[in-house]
Amino acid sequence: MKSLVQFCLALGFAIVGLTLVNSGEARAQGVPECIDSEKSGNPQATASWWGRRSTEEKKYISELPCAERYIPMTCIFLWDPNLRGCTNKGVAEYRADKACSKKGHALLSPEHATCKEDFKKTFAPPFPASS
Repeated sequence: MKSLVQFCLALGFAIVGLTLVNSGEARAQGVPECIDSEKSGNPQATASWWGRRSTEEKKYISELPCAERYIPMTCIFLWDPNLRGCTNKGVAEYRADKACSKKGHALLSPEHATCKEDFKKTFAPPFPASS
């Protein structure tokens, strides 16, 4: 009986130790800027979420400018199976909207829509398909 209690205690300490080590690794990976709100953010939860991202997901989030980092996170949230395609499409939409609004086209106007289509024809995706 004493051995069983000692075994259970050792197992409990091992589980707690592994949990602490894993959360330390998540923080050590370096969460990029602009991922969490500075006012109402939760750094521990953000580090934990970042630690669960795959290498591909981290690449797409980290390599985009701050204003566009929400795009791959939305694709992840929606469980899109083609993360690269979803990210490229979202970035194209975002950049087309910004460029056409800068030209003075009213949002949702036919001119804005035409401008976006023209922009997308010459758009170079940030994550091109590997050949």
